[in-house]
Amino acid sequence: MFSPSPDFEQQSYYDYSRARFWAAVRGILNWLLRKRNDLLALDTLLENARIQNQHAVGVCVVPINQIVGSSGRTGDFDRAFYPRRGTTQEKWVSVSRASREGVALPPVELRKVGEQYFVVDGHHRISVARQHGQHFIDAHVVEMVIARRM
Repeated sequence: MFSPSPDFEQQSYYDYSRARFWAAVRGILNWLLRKRNDLLALDTLLENARIQNQHAVGVCVVPINQIVGSSGRTGDFDRAFYPRRGTTQEKWVSVSRASREGVALPPVELRKVGEQYFVVDGHHRISVARQHGQHFIDAHVVEMVIARRM
């Protein structure tokens, strides 16, 4: 039976602690500067819009810096996908450890509106990828064309 390397486990906990630290620092700085640091809410965007069309694009390589929002988990991560809540630790560390061990992680699931992407599934994978210095991530993408309601 395979057991995780203690080094990967320890490094993953360290990475998580560092990510939580930066989430707190960014939260304070953005509060002082009166800037928004929240992920955009896809649901809020769609409240004021009508979906004209949506279609599956398939699996694409997406720049992580274009992922700006979420469908349903806007409070768990900040705009840079640093984890805000301690409840994310177990899953985050598990994903980080798997990534460090070279396990192929499944693509995240995103909705594309214009040039921006919103996470449907894969918040932890995106957060870990950013923390590990990745600039791109594999994603199942569904593109949505919306029209603003009058």
